[in-house]
Amino acid sequence: MRPSDLIPRALVPRAVLAWLLLAAAPASAEWTRVTDLPVTNVFSLFSNGDTLAAGADTAVYLSTNSGAGFRASTKPTPAVTSIPGLWVRNGRIYAGTFGQGVFVSDDRGATWQAFNQGLVGGFLDTQLFISDLVARGDSLYAATSGAGVYVRGLTGATTWRPFGAAFEPNQSSNLNRLALGGSRLLVTAPSNGFVFVQDPGDPDWTLSNLDNIGPHAGLSSQSAVWTGTAWVVGTNNGIFHSSSGQEPWTRLNPGVGSVNWAEVAVDKQHLFLALDVVTGAWLEESDDNGASLHNAEFQPGVFVFKLAAGKNDLYAARGDGLWRRPLGAVTSVPVDDATSALHFAVAGRQPFGSGTRLRFRLPRDGSISIELFDVQGRLVGPRIEGWQAAGSHEIALDARSLGAGVYLARLTSGQTREVLRLIHVR
Repeated sequence: MRPSDLIPRALVPRAVLAWLLLAAAPASAEWTRVTDLPVTNVFSLFSNGDTLAAGADTAVYLSTNSGAGFRASTKPTPAVTSIPGLWVRNGRIYAGTFGQGVFVSDDRGATWQAFNQGLVGGFLDTQLFISDLVARGDSLYAATSGAGVYVRGLTGATTWRPFGAAFEPNQSSNLNRLALGGSRLLVTAPSNGFVFVQDPGDPDWTLSNLDNIGPHAGLSSQSAVWTGTAWVVGTNNGIFHSSSGQEPWTRLNPGVGSVNWAEVAVDKQHLFLALDVVTGAWLEESDDNGASLHNAEFQPGVFVFKLAAGKNDLYAARGDGLWRRPLGAVTSVPVDDATSALHFAVAGRQPFGSGTRLRFRLPRDGSISIELFDVQGRLVGPRIEGWQAAGSHEIALDARSLGAGVYLARLTSGQTREVLRLIHVR
């Protein structure tokens, strides 16, 4: 049987494909909701060894057994409506709230005490809005919405104090995320394409421009992570990576259109990204510090606030609760000379115009199916199904009636699937 015999000519529209190589993941690697948490906004995540914590609207949910079970805390304060900052250290939980400051618990969230001494500033010297928390050494750092970064020692009689004077002159007092890589801190800002880095002993933060030139109006640095070899910053206009967290930065365009929020997480130098768009969230992966992406997956109607890798699972803090999927079930694309895995690729350049060819290789005889989806997750055209012998196959695809844009093609064979992102131009 020829590959073209798989396609029922009377059923398949002439528009059928255009895309970029992404990944192989078992069909069973699906997201499941963590039912210990309610279906509500989950704003923050913390992961370290067996300890996992999720900050929701009114409570912190703590697991000390690698996610096997989560226990709800009491409210840190009666007026709390969101917990976007979260850190756990030596059994103590630090919860940063939006408008009521920071609270600490020594009994796994059963009771809380205010940890706010000195944590005032911004407009009318009021209680600060906390957007993120990170501990370095014996100090806790708080990124705020409106007053830059604050720091407080975790031992002895201490109070919060402003940390750095570089934010206000650069109109960057509203901050998004704090990240720690080795001993270096990096903080992201919502405008002008700025990030700031700080090393122990530095008198202030050092500004870095993601476009390597200067202020870039409208470019928002949103999240950041250290992979062990490079810094990766998620923005509303692509993914940026740098070996030092300073210039030069290299940009990758994920090709998913306008991004509302880009979240990044890492597990053993394996990078995970959640790209929130108007219609849902794209989840992708990288093994080269964000220079290329694979394993594209679209979740319609979903907003991801944060990602974190636990011991066994990848966790997503979403607008509809806490979700997870197994880490071991998500694998990168095999190298070209591997013959024991399913392969699916575009046999040509991207973007493409009137047509392209899809190439796939089967490790063994079996049935396959090919499905095409638009960026809203809708199936385009009928599912293509058939039986194929092991080995390499190629199918010609006519895209002249396909609208310009990004599409996903999914090949399924047995319990394994690969997904291609296709970029079509007119």
